[in-house]
Parts: sequence; structure tokens; C-alpha cells
Amino acid sequence: MHLAEHCNLNCFSCNHFSQLAPQGFPDLEKFEKDIEKLAQITHKLISLIVFTGGEPLLNPNCKNFFAITRKHFPDSKIWLITNGILLDKQPKDFWDSMQKHKIELHPTKYPIKVDWEFVESQCKAYGIPLVFFNDARVEKTSFKTILEPKGNLDIFNAFTNCHQVGNCTHFGNGKLYPCNIVPNIHYFNSAFNQNLPITPLDSIDIYKAKDYNEILQFLAKPIPFCRFCNLAKWKSIGEWKTSKKDISEYLEL
Repeated sequence: MHLAEHCNLNCFSCNHFSQLAPQGFPDLEKFEKDIEKLAQITHKLISLIVFTGGEPLLNPNCKNFFAITRKHFPDSKIWLITNGILLDKQPKDFWDSMQKHKIELHPTKYPIKVDWEFVESQCKAYGIPLVFFNDARVEKTSFKTILEPKGNLDIFNAFTNCHQVGNCTHFGNGKLYPCNIVPNIHYFNSAFNQNLPITPLDSIDIYKAKDYNEILQFLAKPIPFCRFCNLAKWKSIGEWKTSKKDISEYLEL
């Protein structure tokens, strides 16, 4: 779940397209309605819920989203993924909420200046689990997410080889998507004057699904948008670097 659309890092070829996104936060009232419905239709049988973005700490109301989610999912693990830049700026009520609602901190370590000793001491003081999302000993490298704007790829091969399937189910505005690419592709389209369309078949509306089985069956199958993802060409570029906000970051050259 995105707590913010935009980011305070400018990462090369971000697969959430956060470096291209304008400032944006979910509406808290709509969020609670959707979370309540999600809990109802899934019978709260979701093992892990992840807050991400963009950079979630850009949202000044993180604690409210923590409280709402924990209220409706009392037994699920809840993670906060962050680049860590703003952790030393968080007020006491942020840390209190993390502790109260049993939110685990899973920061990604980028080659940027972050006071990790402070973060570790805060987590220890509040009893908050701290587990780096990537290997804490290895700083993150950039990954090139290559798209095929012609949309002529085999959706079955793309889906079965996609590392996001089963790991990056995206929830937003009452809909579930099997990956992060689809719900955020409109930022790519807008930035580069492209038209990689999404259809009603690329997501499932939790208000229209008849039960949890229908949702799980949807998430287990390719979607039409898979034809735009050139999975065979996705690769690490061996270093972390900033984005030039150029379409070449998403194309095979």
C-alpha cells in the first residue's frame, strides 16, 4: 500500500515510477473504508501488509494509517519500508504508534547518508523490530525495469518469470493488482506521452469480487498488461544512480 506517491529520492528506473509522480497521499477516510472491506472479504487472512510508496514518511499522518490497518488486521504482520532519510525527523508520536500497533521497520539501505545508529537506538528503545529490506551489509543497486510499449510480448512467459508476482500485490482505491507496475503506469504515460493502457481485467475490485477465492484466482493468473513487461531484459545495472527522468531508463537500447 502506498502512503505517498512521490519520493525524496530520485532513483533510476523506479518500478513504482515515484520519481515521475507528483505529490500525492491516500485519502484517510477512503483508506479506512477500503481496509475494512478488505478485512471483511479476506476474513483477515492476510499474513503480511506492507506500507511503501514513493517514500511513506513523506506522509505526515503515518500513525493514523498504522492505527486503521492494525484495527482491521489485528494478527497480520505490518511492515514499513522506507529509504530512512526522514527517520531522524519523526516525532515521538510516530515511534509511539509504531510500537503500539506493532509495526516492523524494514528500511532499504541506499548509498546515502542516514544516521543508522540513531535508527537502531530508537528501535531498541521502543521495542520495534528492525530488519533491513535488503542486505544491511550491501547497499542497494539500481534495477532497470524494461518495458515494451508495443505490447507484443507473451503474457504467460512474462507473468511466470515476474519476481513481483506473489510478492508485490498492490492495493489502492479498493482494487488489487498483481504488481506495482500496473497501478502506477499512468505516471510513466504522463511523463513520456505514452499510452500503455490498463483495462478492468488488470485489477480486481474488492467491492465487486464475490469472495476471497475469486481474488486469489485473479492474482494467480496473467493479466493483459503483462504484454508490456520485458522480463527477460530486466537487470541490475551494478550500481545505484539517480534518474534523469528519461524514457530510456525503461527501454531496451
